[in-house]
Amino acid sequence: MRCSRFALLLALGAACDDGTRLLPEPGAELSELEPSAPGEPGEPAADPLEPAPPLQPEGMEPHSSTPSRPEQLQSDGAAAELPWTPGPPLRNPVSLPDAELAQQALGLLGSAAVGASGSCRSCHSLGRPTLTRWSQLTQELSGDCLAQPALAERADVDAMFECLRERSGKPAARFSAESFGIYAAGLHLPWFGFLFQHASSLQAGSSGAGPGGTTSQAELVARAGMPRAGQPWTQSEFDVVAEWFARRLPGLFELVPEDVGESCTPGLDPQLAAHVTELASSGWRARNAQVPLLMFGCGPGQSGSECLSELPRASSQAFASGWENVAGSQIRLLYDNSEAPSAFWSRCSADGRYVGSGLLSPAPGGYSGQILDLAESRLIAGDFAYDATFFPDNSGFLMQQGGYDDGSDITPTDGSALSEAVAMLCEQSVLGNSPELVTGQEPECTLVGGAFGLYQQTAKSVDGSDYWVAHGSYQSDNGGFAPVLRQPSAAFDNDSSTTLTTLLNTGNGFELGSAVRLATPHQGDPTLSPSGKLLVLRVKGQEFNTTVSGIDIVAAEQSGYALYAVEPAEDAGKSSASLRDLGRICLAGSKATFSYDERWLIFHRYVTAEDATELGFSGPDDPGFAEYLESGASDLILVDLLSGAAQRITSMQPGQYALFPHFRSDGWIYFVVRTIDGAEWFAASDAALVLER
Repeated sequence: MRCSRFALLLALGAACDDGTRLLPEPGAELSELEPSAPGEPGEPAADPLEPAPPLQPEGMEPHSSTPSRPEQLQSDGAAAELPWTPGPPLRNPVSLPDAELAQQALGLLGSAAVGASGSCRSCHSLGRPTLTRWSQLTQELSGDCLAQPALAERADVDAMFECLRERSGKPAARFSAESFGIYAAGLHLPWFGFLFQHASSLQAGSSGAGPGGTTSQAELVARAGMPRAGQPWTQSEFDVVAEWFARRLPGLFELVPEDVGESCTPGLDPQLAAHVTELASSGWRARNAQVPLLMFGCGPGQSGSECLSELPRASSQAFASGWENVAGSQIRLLYDNSEAPSAFWSRCSADGRYVGSGLLSPAPGGYSGQILDLAESRLIAGDFAYDATFFPDNSGFLMQQGGYDDGSDITPTDGSALSEAVAMLCEQSVLGNSPELVTGQEPECTLVGGAFGLYQQTAKSVDGSDYWVAHGSYQSDNGGFAPVLRQPSAAFDNDSSTTLTTLLNTGNGFELGSAVRLATPHQGDPTLSPSGKLLVLRVKGQEFNTTVSGIDIVAAEQSGYALYAVEPAEDAGKSSASLRDLGRICLAGSKATFSYDERWLIFHRYVTAEDATELGFSGPDDPGFAEYLESGASDLILVDLLSGAAQRITSMQPGQYALFPHFRSDGWIYFVVRTIDGAEWFAASDAALVLER
């Protein structure tokens, strides 16, 4: 989820431990739902928390309570401690009837279903998928750590602190608000303040740390606190929302309607083929070749598939021998990145020399990003966390600085950029002198605040000087660390949008231009083509029931990909744009990216039961397919925009994930390979070059 990954939004989910349906059968009355279904009036409050004692006076600061066991000097000079003062309650019980509780909680969340706005809705879609996901995460936290939240003794504080610290690193992914469920909206309240104030591992002379490596309540709130926009809830407001989640969202289905997405009718406008034909000679692949742009791994006289021949071929390695799935194609292993695994997207420069990545864990020095120089086989530390993107003319890059991902594979954001989000825009020449570190403070760099949301994509006009950056509603996707057995959800709501922002390279850095926010209802994960003339988005389909960690939630399937022509314009002297529909590709997968000649679209797709036959098995019940259903995998799917034909270009083994594919200028496809046992490689395929012959 997100308001921006920088903003760590929560991701929570709904209940039904007995497997009852979350959505009513077609035509069923709400009263016919099983009693355990979320939203059923009269459901008992299945709160795993013990009843809490009365709250301390409203507005008390977390650190203003009387310190426990303050030391005093006895007559002999020895230190003595006063009796322990128990901590404040995590939350207070609320006795409102279910229907009234649901109305108040949804209002505090900012749900349009009850006529509210702001709060969580400033960054999140607040449909059934988001709310049930948040409930699921809340239940997991409550079951793991909060069954006994009373801090009656120091031992209780230390045990709770250790549980939250340990839990924040599971599963292997970035620390975020997801670790706390709805309690991410209460991190600023007295209970968490008391926890940090009195944890033994944070006392003077200790060197411990809490959840996500934080050492103070203020740091925890900054990194994982919600909401990221507007005023935080008071204790009494939080009590209402937490009570609703503790009861597992009674009234949800009565108040929040199902938000059906779009069906998909395959077909591409002939104007798309005309665009591809035109860009074959005028797009960034052709223009960079005319410069000529020197491509990494291409020796004198080499081009296309001849390049990268000095690097090991996947077929020569036992662990990768079956990866190549297009006759005549090759996959080359660029770099073993297992020592510093990446997080989310990695992308390369137009010449293929540099690969930028956010890191799963900060590198020595505390930096959360790296830029790999393949030419020198050397890592450059970077003061950024996410979404390394390079401009198609090889002139520079944009990387998101600071903050932590708040995204979820189930719940989307609305595409907003937070005011505290900071992007690092640098001319690529900053990498030319073999630096050890890039911070954004270099003369070649510009720091831009509050302009770009996460998952952004860059472009440059082929017939002008404008650079473009697109961001919008998105679903996080960070697979490969553990089995992934479904496609990313596509729960984009009717308020989803895409923002296009112009940049101008003045020669002394990048200057921020105007921005236009375009309505893209039920669509998200936007990507611009290198020229900025095409836009592709994932499209929401039907909502459906699924299970995460044994808890039923509502998610949304993807019906396909929407393609648009981006038509620039001027409005009152400012750059603007509109979208013209070019058709649909009715496939499901991850966020898609374009080739530099704009003929090809590529994305990764997780292996599911419906892929069994295509992979050569008799069906999902074939014993040979069983390991895929246990360990998962993902492959790369390449789509020809001239014909709409799609082809799987990799054949990964169970537990191997081909992820985040993207093109370099000459048509090689770079991607990340992760395995669930912790290995990671950067690799490259020439499948598009083979198929275009």
